[in-house]
Amino acid sequence: MRLTNRKTGKSFNLSPKEIADFFYAKNAKGEYINDTEEYSLKDNSNEISTFKFFLGCLGLIALAYGSFYLFLQFNY
Repeated sequence: MRLTNRKTGKSFNLSPKEIADFFYAKNAKGEYINDTEEYSLKDNSNEISTFKFFLGCLGLIALAYGSFYLFLQFNY
């Protein structure tokens, strides 16, 4: 996730856990340090689904099997 400061324009790529730790950080008086209105949050995660992962694994297994089969056909 990309966290951008609206005043300075500086941005950081952080995980969701790191962003939660960032916003829930407190000072010695027990007050929250970082205000959510000062930052914009953009979710840019490109995670693949489980179905696409298994489909890719199945495709790679089929490719390896086909390559080995052709190797045996052409060489023996």
